[in-house]
Amino acid sequence: MKKLQENKLNRHCEVGSNPTTMGYFSRFKIASYLAMTAGLITTIALFNTTQAQTVKIDSNYANWYYQQRMEYFAKTPIPKNAIIFLGNSITERAEWQELLADGKYPVVNRGIGGDNSFGILARMDEIVAARPKAIYLMDGINDQFRKLPHDVSVYNYKRIIRKIKQQSPKTKIYVESCLPINESMTKEAYTKDRNVLVPALNKKIKALAEEEGVTYIDICPLFQDDKGVLKQEVTMDGVHLKAAAYIDWIKYLKDNKYL
Repeated sequence: MKKLQENKLNRHCEVGSNPTTMGYFSRFKIASYLAMTAGLITTIALFNTTQAQTVKIDSNYANWYYQQRMEYFAKTPIPKNAIIFLGNSITERAEWQELLADGKYPVVNRGIGGDNSFGILARMDEIVAARPKAIYLMDGINDQFRKLPHDVSVYNYKRIIRKIKQQSPKTKIYVESCLPINESMTKEAYTKDRNVLVPALNKKIKALAEEEGVTYIDICPLFQDDKGVLKQEVTMDGVHLKAAAYIDWIKYLKDNKYL
């Protein structure tokens, strides 16, 4: 049954090419990120041991902000033997280069605000072509805001990991946990009733990391309270971290020999 699930996802979880199309994702080779529109909302069959259920998948990622960040990346190529922090706005907002300025390897920020697992997967060609020394992948909360099924998110993680392994086999892969949020501080409707989804996603991400033989880093204990909620003192809006919180993040990575 697990094999059946993977085969279904492999056939139907490809990036959409038409933002107005309703239907299954079709497989195609991506020639350029500018050709990606991926505003697709599709239907995918996810099977479990008891019944088949149909859910809608929102794969949209290539908005104006994503595209202008990609234009920026195209003009700032990744140097040799770089350490790359890869993810969404939580990654983008960190001054990784400054926090790791004393290191012997160049540090590159490849975060895009609002990005999700589909968007990260779609931009991996630039990442793996650089043959980086290490990649720190931290994603997940935007998938939760869309209520993407965890099996879809984890399958995207698997494809990201395997692409790195296949095209940049010497790159060390670190998969970091999805951070919780604090819904008492958020205003947007799409953030409500989402924090409860985070622990289950992290459990599956951890299991995937073990299955793939890559390092899983649980950063949640640094920033959550005993109820699994993002601490008020480390966030200004219930989702994003304050600048000073990244100092603790880097210290944790160093103290535990992940950096």
